[in-house]
Amino acid sequence: MKFFGRKRASVTLVRAWCSPFGEDGPAGELLALVDQVLGSLSAQPLQGVINHGYSQEMSSLRRALAKMKPAQLDALTVRDEADEVICSFGAEGASVGDRARAFEIFALLPPAADAAQEKLLRLLMRHQMHYGYARALGPDFSPESETAIRRGFFNNTIEVDGGRADWLVPEMDVRAGAVRGLYPVNVFSAIGLARLAGSGLRLPSSAPALGDQLWRPTVIERAELLRLNPGYRGFLHFGDD
Repeated sequence: MKFFGRKRASVTLVRAWCSPFGEDGPAGELLALVDQVLGSLSAQPLQGVINHGYSQEMSSLRRALAKMKPAQLDALTVRDEADEVICSFGAEGASVGDRARAFEIFALLPPAADAAQEKLLRLLMRHQMHYGYARALGPDFSPESETAIRRGFFNNTIEVDGGRADWLVPEMDVRAGAVRGLYPVNVFSAIGLARLAGSGLRLPSSAPALGDQLWRPTVIERAELLRLNPGYRGFLHFGDD
C-alpha cells in the first residue's frame, strides 16, 4: 500500500497503554484482542514476530497466539506487505513481573483517518486504558518512535528516541500518570489528569475534568492552549510533526 511506503505523505497513528488481561488470562484472550486491533486497520497484515523470535506468516502467527496466555507475551510486531510495522504490543518494562501487566499498543492508519482512530481508541478504552492518543506524522518522522529521522551517509536513516525523559510527565510506569504531551485526540486516566494539572501546563476551562474520556481539542481550545503555554509548545502536538 503506497501510503505505508517511502513515498507516503503522512500517516496516522494510535498509541495506547492498557492492562487488558487479568492475572490468569486464558489462552485465546490475547489473540482475540490482537484480531480486534488488526480488524480496525486498513492495511493487510502479512507477517509478525512474537517475543523477538523469528518472523512468521499471519496464519502461523495466529495459531501461536491462540495457544499463548497473555502473561507469556513480552512483545509482538505485525508488518504489512510494504514491511511497515502496522501494529505492536509491548509489555511495559516497569510492570514486568506484575500479575496484570500494562501493554503499550501501537497501530498505524492511513492519513486523515479521524473516524478510524477514534473508533480504535474507544475500543481500547474498554480494556483498562491508562493513557492514549492519536496523531498525524509527516514523512520526516518515524511512526514507531515519533522522532525525526536524520539522514546519514548513503541516505541511511537514523532514528533518535529520547525515551520518557522528555515527556511532559516523565513517569517510567505509565500507570503512575505519565503524559507525553497533548495531541489531536487524547485519553487521560484520573491520575494522568491530576499529574497533568501539576505539570505547569495550563488547560482551558473546557478541558475534561474527569478521566477516561476521549478529548479532541477544538480549534479554539488548541489556540488557547498555545496562548496560555508559550513555554510548553514542544509538548503541544497538533500538527504533523
